[in-house]
Amino acid sequence: MASAPADSAKMEAQFPFDAATVTEHRKLPPPSTLPPTPDLAFRLRRRVHTLSFLSPSSVLILALFVLGALHAAGLLLFTRGFLLTRLALEDMNDCNTITESGNLDPSCSLPATHTKLVLLVIDALRADFVLPVASSSAFSPSPFYHNHIPLPALLTSQRPTHSFLAHFIADAPTTTLQRLKGLTTGSLPTFVDAGSNFGGESIKEDNWLAQAKRAGKRIAMVGDETWLNVFSRGEGSVWSEGSVWPYDSFNVEDLDTVDRGVVEHLLPLLDERKKDWDIIVAHSLGLDHAGHRFGADHPEATRKLRETQLLLEQVVERLDEDTLLVVMGDHGMTDRGDHGGDSRDEVEAALWVYSKGAALTDETWFDHPATFPLHPLSTLFNASTSASELGDQMMLDWAAKGLSSTRSVSQVDIVPTLSLLLGLPIPFGSLGLPIPDLFYHPSSLPSAPAAKPPNPKKRSFFGGSPVQPSKRAEEALSPLQTLLQASLLSSSQLSHYLATYTSSSAGSDLRPAMPELHFVLSVAQSAYRGAHAPGAVQVDMERLALEKFWTYGRKAREKARGIWARFDPLLMGAGLLVWIGSVVVAARMVTATKNGAQARFLVGRAVEGAFVAGWVTLALWLLSAFEIVGGLPLIWVVFPVAIGAELGVVLAPSTPRSRVGTYGLPSNWSWRNLVPLLPLLSHAALFASNSFTVFEDSAVLFLLSTLLVLTFVRALSAPEARLRKRLVGFSLTALVCVRLMAYSTICREEQIPLCHVTFHLGAGSNAALVVVGLAFVAAWIIPTILRSALALSAADTALAPAYLGILIRSLLIGGVSYWAVDWTISGFALDAAGTALATTFKTGIARLVLVGAVILPSLIWYYTPLCLRVQRETVKDASGNAVRTQVKFIGFANAFGSSYLLFFSAIFTLLFLVSPPPAQLVLTLHLATLISLLEIWDSERDVDFLKSSFAAGSIDALLNNELPIPPSHTGPTFLQISTLALLSHLSFFATGHQASLSTIQWSTAFIGFPTLVYPFSPLLVILNTLGPYILTALSIPLFVFWTLSPTLENQPPIYLLRNLFRAGASYTTYQAVVSLSSAVFAAYFRRHLMVWKVFAPRFMLGGITVLATDLVLVVLGMSWGALVTIGKVRSLLGTKVAE
Repeated sequence: MASAPADSAKMEAQFPFDAATVTEHRKLPPPSTLPPTPDLAFRLRRRVHTLSFLSPSSVLILALFVLGALHAAGLLLFTRGFLLTRLALEDMNDCNTITESGNLDPSCSLPATHTKLVLLVIDALRADFVLPVASSSAFSPSPFYHNHIPLPALLTSQRPTHSFLAHFIADAPTTTLQRLKGLTTGSLPTFVDAGSNFGGESIKEDNWLAQAKRAGKRIAMVGDETWLNVFSRGEGSVWSEGSVWPYDSFNVEDLDTVDRGVVEHLLPLLDERKKDWDIIVAHSLGLDHAGHRFGADHPEATRKLRETQLLLEQVVERLDEDTLLVVMGDHGMTDRGDHGGDSRDEVEAALWVYSKGAALTDETWFDHPATFPLHPLSTLFNASTSASELGDQMMLDWAAKGLSSTRSVSQVDIVPTLSLLLGLPIPFGSLGLPIPDLFYHPSSLPSAPAAKPPNPKKRSFFGGSPVQPSKRAEEALSPLQTLLQASLLSSSQLSHYLATYTSSSAGSDLRPAMPELHFVLSVAQSAYRGAHAPGAVQVDMERLALEKFWTYGRKAREKARGIWARFDPLLMGAGLLVWIGSVVVAARMVTATKNGAQARFLVGRAVEGAFVAGWVTLALWLLSAFEIVGGLPLIWVVFPVAIGAELGVVLAPSTPRSRVGTYGLPSNWSWRNLVPLLPLLSHAALFASNSFTVFEDSAVLFLLSTLLVLTFVRALSAPEARLRKRLVGFSLTALVCVRLMAYSTICREEQIPLCHVTFHLGAGSNAALVVVGLAFVAAWIIPTILRSALALSAADTALAPAYLGILIRSLLIGGVSYWAVDWTISGFALDAAGTALATTFKTGIARLVLVGAVILPSLIWYYTPLCLRVQRETVKDASGNAVRTQVKFIGFANAFGSSYLLFFSAIFTLLFLVSPPPAQLVLTLHLATLISLLEIWDSERDVDFLKSSFAAGSIDALLNNELPIPPSHTGPTFLQISTLALLSHLSFFATGHQASLSTIQWSTAFIGFPTLVYPFSPLLVILNTLGPYILTALSIPLFVFWTLSPTLENQPPIYLLRNLFRAGASYTTYQAVVSLSSAVFAAYFRRHLMVWKVFAPRFMLGGITVLATDLVLVVLGMSWGALVTIGKVRSLLGTKVAE
């Protein structure tokens, strides 16, 4: 017996484990019977599964990164399948206008009416800015933008045969780069091309500028540099060397530099006696920038319109008789100055064509109204009134802007029109039709003075090679015959394009429409032949042929517009499959965190699955295995890697001992377990209807208000008066804040008249002054709100008062001051010196806030100590004698949350700066709601603990104030996460945004920068647009940390990392499911009339939101904010943090 202690010591030395492990260890077989040592492959796989080479915090970041990578992979695949660019054929119309014999080739073009062209593009020149607007009892013209450019209407009324003025209808998206593509190629842009409006994309299709260059025309350019993005300089450029003067196009703060440059270079070119140019392209931007900066209802917009009138007068004065003047807007603008979408304000531009010399239209055109039966084109005009597209209607009125019925043309029609007026071939892919008014004039087919090189073979309109007539004298054409010849050329080229397009492997979508188009074309051909048949009334047959050619062109364009974005079902399906898999992976990982540190093994399985799938895919590529099935695009490499990672998690073995199933379903599962998912399912179901999608802001408000009302109802049943008062008070505060946020609205076109805009305020108005004043008040009280939240847990101590009360308050006031100065410039007539001084002042303020908002959360917060204060108290006995000294840590109970709140407040100042004053008020209410939710859920945990204590029979302990300390909470539940996600969506709508390009607040790109500066300007726009989502994502760790007491060095660890992962993964999954739903229904409704107006923009917003949420949460929220906070607590208090 004496040797027992020695044996015990020996045992402990051999088995440094706990008692239970010792017992199990004794049962191990003797060494001779142990299995052999695992091989290297097994050991490596084991290390990958357990990720033993990574710290617990690294595993947390890796797990969230895996989810983010899966979201990105699914989005990439689906986007490439759904938002494909239109198939661009690089074929050229290579016909020569002059035949081998020297005659004009009638199958190639018409004789030129003018040899020179001045194309003046006035950016955002809306139709009602140029067309005359009369005052009536029902409508009063705007003093800011109506009737300030009277010259086009005046010359059209004085010389109707030489001047043409019309609505000019653009195809969405109404961004400049996409409009330039349509205006030069005659093709329809795709919706996704809007994303390239910043970077630019060269045109590879045939276009009339390239045809002009091929014909020997010298082309000059001055103004918007976007033209150089689509037609670059260098070898093969369409521009004449030394005749290009580009100007920066994105500095919306600058209203005059580009316009002055246009005047400086355009007018001297027109004055030159020896003109070294044949075509001038001039593009002014001042009107567009005035709209973005101030809106249409502003004196600056009036000034730019009057400057445009002056420029037109100077150009017309210098115009010679052989030069054609074309003035157009590339798109319109809303009254707020926005564009990009497809509302009528945005697609309505103006077109003016003027010739000082040759008449454009025969006088007989005006003998009868266009819809009168005796008018030569009355049938076309009357038939166009039933067209569904604005661009296909030949007459338009616009009562909302005071415009009566006026001529209207589609923007793509300008391409064949300019080509034929200049005697050029129509570009190969043009879908436009010649503007009939400009070709209803007599013409002839003159012979050329000299023979030209042989003409390459080209398909003629009726097949075969074009006829090469012998050299001949002029052949006269009547006005109707000239128009018919122009329509024939357009239809000929269009039929050639469609035949080439549908013969390609990618043209299958258009093939079902070809029989109908061929039938219409055959009827037109028959009528054209019949016009010269014996016994036929030539004029009637020519009109019939003209009508059928136009019907063919309109139907072809309608069919092409219907398939302008070709879909790839395989890529779309692959993307949705990966996206769905990411949700399953998130559910499996979140469930694993409830069973201990098992999420580490699932992350290891995901890494292994991706690694194996990647190597298998690479091996197949190296072996050229994919060539067996015709080859696969490189994008398909993403799919097996993502699926491999997901299968690794899904197929990983589960723990049978847990009461929680593999995917979160408990063993006693019932339908009640779906209740926490109802807000998410309701939100996701909205996108099954275009009406619900349009009114998503109202639906989100209803869902969020419902959750808060339920919280208020639960508060009434709190068992303790103190908790009941807190819950009721904070619940009412959150409800009031949410309702006030909803008062700030910006309306989509589809919401009117059920929606009224309250977000946009006229600079200098009384409402604007009130909002700016309230923003200053908000900037002052925000630090007070934050300090009050800290005071509830006694954490308003150490450096927190100075940090919040001085640094944060100063940055917030600076953010409001920037906008106050900006609105002063906009709302009050300052002279040039005052404007320059104010601009310098606001730029300086913005830069100070930007620098401060970056330094605060990085350097200053990093070295700021915890919000703790050590208080020493002497404990005395009954006699008053000192017994011992007691040390208290004031703020200990919220050491994690108080430190993270300081970091959170610093990021908030940056989002506050990039938001205009109405949005600043919304963000203040957003912050107040977050603080209220912190206290509500903390109090609810106390209520749940009290109720569980009652149920356990601890009433006596309660009466004696002897209840045990509540256990540490595990972070927000999924229902609470849903509340936060709904709050982020509501705040997005309330800060002046919708799922529409036209609501992007581009002016924020210049906060702190007088010109466009990459990458800062795009980042500022992103922060402005996604600010509410960023703010809510950053708050997720705060809800895990709040009132979470740390442990001391000799106490058990707290399982904090799993709680952080569970909260972060739940929040990103909510956003991913909502985005997934928008993608599913966008794919389902891809042939729906509203797909590009409603469903596609919502999907694009959802995708960007998910990516931004993942990035912010992983990089800022977890990697920096949360882990640095944990590091601070660990270094000071010795707290142990486990998985």
